[in-house]
Amino acid sequence: MLVTALAGFVLTAVLVVLATAGTTWLVKVRPALEHDPDAHFWYLFAGLCVVLPAVLVAAVLNRWAGATLALLAVGTWWWTNTVVRRRLVQQANARALRLAEAERKALRARHAVVLARWSRYELDPASAIDFPGMADVRIPETSALVKALAQAQAEWVRRSPGPGGTARYRAAVTVLEGAFKAAELVSGRAGARSGSPSGQRTVEAVARHVPLGSS
Repeated sequence: MLVTALAGFVLTAVLVVLATAGTTWLVKVRPALEHDPDAHFWYLFAGLCVVLPAVLVAAVLNRWAGATLALLAVGTWWWTNTVVRRRLVQQANARALRLAEAERKALRARHAVVLARWSRYELDPASAIDFPGMADVRIPETSALVKALAQAQAEWVRRSPGPGGTARYRAAVTVLEGAFKAAELVSGRAGARSGSPSGQRTVEAVARHVPLGSS
């Protein structure tokens, strides 16, 4: 008789633990995945329909058994809730890091485009002659461009993790692009005034927001 009662209690305890853990997981995870605001209520209702009768029946037969099952249910709920919440936070952080890394790669591509265009004025003698202002830091726009280049490179080298670091790099690249356009426009105007065909074409291209090299 005692063995049968003990076996029944153990089975009921297992049922309470599994039902509580399963209900907690479903309530915390599934509604967001299903995009159903009512799912939270129905999962909780279904779980209580399993756990409460088991605890109440045990309490009627033996109050200590009922109290033990109630404590077991509360403990299982707390532990499962803690584990699931920690797991959800880890998933959210990992997702944010993946998005930030993808954005950093896109920003690096934009950064590289500006560096490639800037290197043309340093490595191509014809461009350097046509646009001497691109290498003259006494010109305010060129000075601002050099500072923007240094800042963008510093943010890339720093590679601060998370959205905060990506936001700083995004801002630096955006400033760099604007500074390059401004310096290019001023230098192109100077080239146009000196009669350089390339300088005239640069002014027209920048004014129309057309990439260099377009006809």
